[in-house]
Amino acid sequence: MSKITLLIEKMEFEAIIGLLEKERKTPQKVQIWANIEVKYKKGSLVDYALICETIKKIVTENKFFTVEEAVLTLIDKISALNPKIKKIFLKLLKPEIIENTAVGACAEKSF
Repeated sequence: MSKITLLIEKMEFEAIIGLLEKERKTPQKVQIWANIEVKYKKGSLVDYALICETIKKIVTENKFFTVEEAVLTLIDKISALNPKIKKIFLKLLKPEIIENTAVGACAEKSF
């Protein structure tokens, strides 16, 4: 059995996330980047599409107040999708909230 890191890079969609009144009313672009370490065995499958759908659904439905809260929630929910997942690094950026700057948060957790 091998260790493989699955990559999700620059996943973009719009969501309500933030503390400011404007952020609570108007969806803004968010970007997700993730490294998901799995135990890999030939023929085994980790469903990228399911992970991406889950990320988008969680962020858009929860309307998080902070990116930190969103990142930690996403890591826990993604890890529950497949027992082969052993470690997740996830970064959430808001690329348009500050001119010429992408701000956000990241976290890593092992299982």
